[in-house]
Amino acid sequence: MESVKVSKSFSSGQLGSKTVTECFNLCGICPSCVFALKPSSSSKSLWRVSDEFKRSFLVKLLLRCRNVQVLESVQSALCVTSWTLFTYGRCRGSTPPQDHFCSHRELDGKPADINEIWSWFDSSPDWIKSSYLCHIFSRCDAELLRMISNLSSVLLVRHKRGFLQFNGSRNISSHDVDSEDPALMVVPGSSKSVSGVSLYRDFIGCLPVHLSKRILGLLEEDTLRCCRMVCRYWQHLAQQTMEEVKFRKNIQNQILSTMKRRRNVVSCTYANIVDVLVPVKDDDPEDFHSTTEQKERPFKAAYAKIKTKTLQMEERNVYCGAYFTKVLLSKKDPHRVLDYRGGSLMATGSKDSLVNLLYVASETTKVATMRGHVGSIRAVLLCEDRDLVITGSRDASIRCWNLKTDKCEMTFYGHTDAISCLDLHAGRLASGSRDYLVKVWCLDTGKQFKDFNFKHVSPVQCVKISKTTVCSSCVRGQVKLWSMENTSLHRVITAHRSPVKCLFFDEWHLLSGDSSGKVMAWSTNCDEKDLCLMTFNHPKEVSSLTLVYLRVVTGCVDGKIRIFNFLTGDCLREITAEAETGRILSLHFNDNSILVNSATSVKLYQFAKVFWDYADSPPGDRGVVATRNGLVSEKSPALIRRIPFTSKDTAQPEFPVKPLNHR
Repeated sequence: MESVKVSKSFSSGQLGSKTVTECFNLCGICPSCVFALKPSSSSKSLWRVSDEFKRSFLVKLLLRCRNVQVLESVQSALCVTSWTLFTYGRCRGSTPPQDHFCSHRELDGKPADINEIWSWFDSSPDWIKSSYLCHIFSRCDAELLRMISNLSSVLLVRHKRGFLQFNGSRNISSHDVDSEDPALMVVPGSSKSVSGVSLYRDFIGCLPVHLSKRILGLLEEDTLRCCRMVCRYWQHLAQQTMEEVKFRKNIQNQILSTMKRRRNVVSCTYANIVDVLVPVKDDDPEDFHSTTEQKERPFKAAYAKIKTKTLQMEERNVYCGAYFTKVLLSKKDPHRVLDYRGGSLMATGSKDSLVNLLYVASETTKVATMRGHVGSIRAVLLCEDRDLVITGSRDASIRCWNLKTDKCEMTFYGHTDAISCLDLHAGRLASGSRDYLVKVWCLDTGKQFKDFNFKHVSPVQCVKISKTTVCSSCVRGQVKLWSMENTSLHRVITAHRSPVKCLFFDEWHLLSGDSSGKVMAWSTNCDEKDLCLMTFNHPKEVSSLTLVYLRVVTGCVDGKIRIFNFLTGDCLREITAEAETGRILSLHFNDNSILVNSATSVKLYQFAKVFWDYADSPPGDRGVVATRNGLVSEKSPALIRRIPFTSKDTAQPEFPVKPLNHR
């Protein structure tokens, strides 16, 4: 390439003149090429040098801009550039003639008179430098423009912080321009650094050993092997880091294996998909399994002579993690009854015959008081979806109160003694009374179902209703299941020897708890009346219970909440909710909390978020899985990793007491 002669007397007046001498080699970087009166799309104005030279030329060009105003003009011109629109605009330009393509090729070298270009640029005024830079930028692609924008920002920051001295106070030598600095990695596509952040390539070697290992420890094992080939020092660091990472993994594996071996450690994140036997009707197909498989299934002995099938159910160690305690009411009242569904409202009643509606927030405040009963209130149901509070009283009446107007909308009369329990399902209200009767009412019509008159041999203690079944218990310990379809008695359980205080049942299982401290588990599909699957013992009367994810959660009058494994009968955890002088009246369970109604206070136990660990779940297609909400079709345990437990309170956490058994 022939030298491009650049006159040092290239004045400002010549920029607008048509007499500017053209460059014969079309280098694209000399003033003659840059200020030539040619359209930017012409092949004669193309920049015909290599990409490496372009980057080097632009970096050195900016380093020679010793005036801050020039850098600020460059920054202001590029900071608002839309690179997407820039690329689109360049590609939309007019296409050069076909014969110009033969001359459009990159040159691997650079002009021989590059020093004359530097000399001209250094002696030119600032406005000519700015104009020259803008013309050069018009020939750059988006990558180079991004690099120049970043580099100008770095130079401006260095000047403001005193790293550079402009306006002739310090001359930038060729050594400064060519100095190598890994900090230039902040400038994409360039190979030199001018940020002043570091003067060394090997920043790992400049750090303390423990910090170097900490950084290298974040890399994968394959990357660490590559790091060993950098130098001897890196080889030593990478080797030690790999050994330490391996040592930590071994320690963690030993801890996990130790925790699994110890039976007194309960994992609060444990979850699994297990096979559970359930009875089937005569017209349902029976599952046939070998003797080896059958031994591993729960309730095998109980169903030895019964036709069964296998369901895959989900189990979790619910309520076994950390929790926050919040006192909602601190009033002492041994006759208090309430209902809470996890929302913002709570309804209470007591011996004073008043129905109180409270707002549960940072502070519990009373919203309304409803009057109408002439006897003490014995049962409360909160139905926010219907805007109702339903109460049963000792005056033998059932009243439905409107949450918006605080007025009684309906009153049900039919019992002849005190109402002891209520339950609701899909507009059907079931009530139990001390007159030995269980009645069913329609909330839509306000009338009683005349055919649903279910009788006990003693006062009714608890009643539960579903779409097809009514389950009730009495003082003599009998538990009866009534069919809603044909209004007949389906089954009687007489195993309890004391009053049955609480019940729970779903599609597959039934739980009953009595005043002697026994909680018995039954199958709802089995006709054997006294076929007990499991017994969970307590020292005193059981006041509340539920079954959630194959875990039995109970509240006892000794002031403790207990979590049992439904399949093995092991007690996983005990939570002391009240002192010895306290007495748990009822528990109200929600996805992430337990509300404890005791004789001395009302507390909300909010449990922390849990990410369930399904590491022990069998892989592959799990087929049909039965959860607490019924049967669902699942293909993988990962698809049912719902996280219902979240923590919203800001109180101090209380951590688990010493657990008794594993899983």
